[in-house]
Amino acid sequence: MSSAPSFKFILIGESGTGKTSLVTRLIKKKFDPKSVQTVGADYFEYTTSIDNRPVQLVIWDTAGQERFYTIVKSYYRMALGILVVFDITDRSSFDNIPRWLRDARQEADPNCQVLLVGNKSDMAKNRAISSEEAKHFADENMISYIETSALSNENVEEAFLNLATDIFKKTVTGQISTSAYQKKVKEPKEKKEDPCCV
Repeated sequence: MSSAPSFKFILIGESGTGKTSLVTRLIKKKFDPKSVQTVGADYFEYTTSIDNRPVQLVIWDTAGQERFYTIVKSYYRMALGILVVFDITDRSSFDNIPRWLRDARQEADPNCQVLLVGNKSDMAKNRAISSEEAKHFADENMISYIETSALSNENVEEAFLNLATDIFKKTVTGQISTSAYQKKVKEPKEKKEDPCCV
C-alpha cells in the first residue's frame, strides 16, 4: 500500500496577521490569545482526507518580520501550497501582499498553488479592506480568496482543505507531479507538534 502523499504548505504575510493562530486553530482546535510572534519558521504536520484518501500536510508557519525576510525565502523551495495571509483590519498588511506574492512566484515552483487569506473576519466592523477589494486583487492575480477567523474558527480548515484539494486534483490529472516533492519534503530533526488527524 502506497504511503499518503505529502504536500508542503507555507504561510507567509506580515507579522501580526494571525498566521500562527490559524495553524494553532487547525492543529490544536483552539485559539490562543497569547500566541507569540514566530521566529524564523515553525513546523507542523496535519493529516486530512481527500476523496477518501489520506493526505499529509507539512505546514511551515513563517515569520513576518523584516529581519527574517531572507530566511523565509528559503522555505518556498518544494512548496506545493502557499497561504498569503493579511489582516482585514490592517491596511498595511494588505498593501504589502504584492511583495509577498512576487517573492512566492519568484522563489516557489511554477506549479505551486496560492491562496489569499483575509484573516480576523470576526473583527469585520473594524474592516480596513473590503471583501470586494480583496477578491478583485485575487482575481487580477489569478489566485483564490477566502476570509477566515482563528478566533471563531470560520473557514480555517476550509482554507487548508480547499488548497489541498486543488493540489490533489492537479496531481490526479497530471498537472502537478509530486514524485520529486515526496523525496525532498523532509521532516526536520525537531517538529513543533505531533501529527493530527481529522
